[in-house]
Amino acid sequence: MVGFNMQVEDLPITPYLDTICTSLKNSPSRCLVLTAQTAAGKSTVLPLALLKNFSGNIIMLEPRRLAVLGIANRVASLLEQEPGQTCGYQMHLESKVSEKTRFTVVTEAILIRKLQNDPLLEGISVIVIDEFHERSLHADLALAFLKETLSLRTDLYVLVMSATMQTKQLCQYLSAPLVQVPGKQFEVNVEYEDSLTMSQAIRKEILHPHDQGTILAFLPGIKEIRKTKDELEDFIPNAEICILHSSVDFAQQKRIFEKSNGTKRRVILSSAIAETSLTVPDVTVVIDSGLSRISQYNARLGMEELVTVQSSQFNAQQRAGRAGRVKAGTCIRLYNKHDVRQLASQPQILTSDLTSLVLECMEWGSGTDRTALQWLDVPPLSAWNSAVSLLNLLACIKDGHITELGKACLLLGINVRLACVALSGLPFGKEKESVRIASQFSKDFEIKEIEHRLSKIDKKGIIPQGKCFSTEYALLCGFPDRIARCDNEEGVYQFSSGRKAVLTDAKRPFAKYIVAPSVDAGETTGRIYAFTALSNAVAEAFMQEKSVTNERSWIEEGGQKLRSVQECAFGKLVLWKKDIKTTAQSYIQAVSNEVLQKGLNWLPLSDSSQDFLLRTEFFVQHASVAGYETDELKEKLETLEQRVSEWLGPFISEGTKLSDQIVYEALAWYLDAQTVNKMVPKTICLTEGTKPKKICYTKQNEIIPTIEIIIQQAFGCFTTPQILGVPILFKLLSPARRPLQVTSDLEHFWEETWPEICKEMKARYPKHNWNYRIAEKSED
Repeated sequence: MVGFNMQVEDLPITPYLDTICTSLKNSPSRCLVLTAQTAAGKSTVLPLALLKNFSGNIIMLEPRRLAVLGIANRVASLLEQEPGQTCGYQMHLESKVSEKTRFTVVTEAILIRKLQNDPLLEGISVIVIDEFHERSLHADLALAFLKETLSLRTDLYVLVMSATMQTKQLCQYLSAPLVQVPGKQFEVNVEYEDSLTMSQAIRKEILHPHDQGTILAFLPGIKEIRKTKDELEDFIPNAEICILHSSVDFAQQKRIFEKSNGTKRRVILSSAIAETSLTVPDVTVVIDSGLSRISQYNARLGMEELVTVQSSQFNAQQRAGRAGRVKAGTCIRLYNKHDVRQLASQPQILTSDLTSLVLECMEWGSGTDRTALQWLDVPPLSAWNSAVSLLNLLACIKDGHITELGKACLLLGINVRLACVALSGLPFGKEKESVRIASQFSKDFEIKEIEHRLSKIDKKGIIPQGKCFSTEYALLCGFPDRIARCDNEEGVYQFSSGRKAVLTDAKRPFAKYIVAPSVDAGETTGRIYAFTALSNAVAEAFMQEKSVTNERSWIEEGGQKLRSVQECAFGKLVLWKKDIKTTAQSYIQAVSNEVLQKGLNWLPLSDSSQDFLLRTEFFVQHASVAGYETDELKEKLETLEQRVSEWLGPFISEGTKLSDQIVYEALAWYLDAQTVNKMVPKTICLTEGTKPKKICYTKQNEIIPTIEIIIQQAFGCFTTPQILGVPILFKLLSPARRPLQVTSDLEHFWEETWPEICKEMKARYPKHNWNYRIAEKSED
């Protein structure tokens, strides 16, 4: 065991170091979850304890390059060394490691590459995943891969670290114990100013300062950051205004984390990048817009959309915490104190484009089945299928296996689409040209490094997607689904996904075809930020090669008139079509399409059908009480919209007009009405010799069997009837049908509540025999 003679700062985590290391070693799953508040020292001091307690090498994952550099430098300084000795780092385009290095801080992509190159992680004893609360796509993927690696090695340990967050799900997923460490946080006074803009709030703070320390302002994105900077520059010439955003040059970002030597007061306009990881020096005032900008993937359109949303409660706490790192500070929130905000942001795996994730899974060997890996949150099926479709279109996968092109894309370590563009010139000896085309669409693109990586790829394995190389060809290799056609004089383009979009820089005349690498899906109409015009010949030849000819039928708006066509289309871009004869099969297919798009309520559902569906759902939920197995019925019920042709098709023949009676008969046949009607009846006799009373099944949070009757009709019913163990809810009415009582416990009602109601009824309706129920009960 190596010893380190150094003076470790008295940070909150120091008394917990032995507990953390022991808990990790003793964990049955060899996993540990550690939560620590701001400034606890988990990222810088804990590595020293891990080096002492674990003999192998240690890798720490950090989501941001700035954090990688900052933590590596800090740990190295605590070891009284330079980075690259015991402590090193690796990230995109920059690395400092040596044979002596035992502790390496890496970015997410680097850890994924290490896992892909060596799934057993030989020589590594501990993997630390820091800032896991950010729930990045790569962090979730790395954890899923590590679950499999842990099953193959008995001497590998995984430590997941986070700022304070909800940990129950994570601990259960890893079967891991939890260690919680308090932070070192000075008091932060929180104020609310929902009437001020960001520039107004900063001006107010400059004129009437809470403190002379650095002001850190959180805005949703670069557009708002630059706008605020422009509004402030003339007003506060004596302030140093800095921008912190991922689009800013990396060297400029690093300077912000250095202490300012100037006399001017510093104002830092930042996106969410400053929420966690590193401490911005001397910040004592935080001004929080309360907004975040996130990328949401629309699987149906195959496009991402940048949306501005309210930041979560967790984000707000993290931002406020920045003001209390060096001394007591102030956080000014530019929204109402009583705003209702979600606890935490959604994990990226639930909202993002999954193309790169699916390709990594293919390389890992788990195939296109999204359930082959154990996920903390399972990726959405629609986004997963959309990614698989795109990878097939890109020729990165074929017949369920990763291709040589797909492997080459991963070796380049850049966006999959841009990797396909960069690789497009390889078979033609035009890689320098294709790399430069790809570089136009990424700020982190290092041309010489990509060219170096390309030189190591065997061009024989890269099958050309065309006959000759051109800029048009290169872009189509990476963005085959981004062909758009202009069909009107206003310059509105339609993509193969069906989405329509307009050019942000519209210049007439409009090219008929374009390929658009940079598009925002928008709410209803997208915006095209970067595009290249395509010749008609190139676009049409490309689409024709990848087109599909099929028959399509639909119900025309405003009635039941059916239209059927044969058409050749590339996605939603129709190249040609012709009318064909309609059939019963085309009719049911058209109905199926309508239901898929508009839901089951598009069908003519009678009251009987809706009641039957509710009773079937009720039966599925409670059938186990009667010993019924309903897995098959449950699946049928949940997939009615997707299986319309299966259950409605047998009831449709040529010339049939869809009616509510046909729909009811089809549902009754498909969902086993005989059993449902027997176990979940529509009526019930409350007492012998009386007429059956109708049972209504109403759904709010749950389905409740309900009977609404005049109270005298319940006389003789001593206990509450049950349907599959669920008591019927009685809505008891007066003779004038006014509400008297709602109860699912008749016995209690008759004993406790009825005597008072009876007195009232006697007075109001004296001719009725109100003693009947009580007298009969006493005879029992």
